[in-house]
Amino acid sequence: MIYRYSVLSADSVVRFELRAHVRRLGRTPSTAQKLELANKRRKLRNLIISFSKEGLQHLGEDYIDSIYETEQVVLEQDISDEEDEDLTWNPTISEADPEHQVLPFLSAVPEPYINELPADRQDHIASLRTIEFSIRQGHGDDALDQVRDAVIHLSWQFKNKVRTAQSVATKTRAWDKVKLLNGIWNLQRRIYNHNRIVMMRIGDRTAIALQYPFLELEDCKISTKISNPNSAGQSSDRLPWFWSSSSRVAETDRTENDYQNECT
Repeated sequence: MIYRYSVLSADSVVRFELRAHVRRLGRTPSTAQKLELANKRRKLRNLIISFSKEGLQHLGEDYIDSIYETEQVVLEQDISDEEDEDLTWNPTISEADPEHQVLPFLSAVPEPYINELPADRQDHIASLRTIEFSIRQGHGDDALDQVRDAVIHLSWQFKNKVRTAQSVATKTRAWDKVKLLNGIWNLQRRIYNHNRIVMMRIGDRTAIALQYPFLELEDCKISTKISNPNSAGQSSDRLPWFWSSSSRVAETDRTENDYQNECT
């Protein structure tokens, strides 16, 4: 149980939030911003140390070493070229920073090392991988839910706040909320794509690719189709795949009036 919670907190949420925070700092963060970043990294480093100690108990020292001996990609596979370029010149980022360190997940253990294990150890690793897969699947579903919520709120914000603003101050506040919501779905998109990559690594790659397609930036663009799907000229348009990808959509389905009451 502790192991599962460590996966959720140390990998999928905290590290991605810290990466997003670093990107927002830009080239010349202030002294206060540098201090805040140092505190955030210290807390994350403590989480990673705790998680690594538990991973050592589950995997053993030899196979922890095998993870770090394998060449690892520091930047995630789910960021755009523009974001990649943005990271290369940022002086506040290095491969040694905790948000970019490789963690000893079961999914990170190289297959050749697992194949050399005795049968009972292979079974143990397989059972732990099954646990990790379930967590990744649930976390991916949660991230999609949050992407949907943020995009719906964005559609509502544009329709009811940005376009109807009567003063500069009102429009500024409306655009501030737009920036906040853009940050939310962008972060959750990265979390979803990251968990998808890991699930494909340890599960049935073909089945997962069908059930969990890659979430493109284009998929998350807001549209009047979200707030008014029955308007003229939209009968042949289709919403992106993730609006009907999970049974959770039906369970959490809300009308525009529900979101209007929530946002006001």
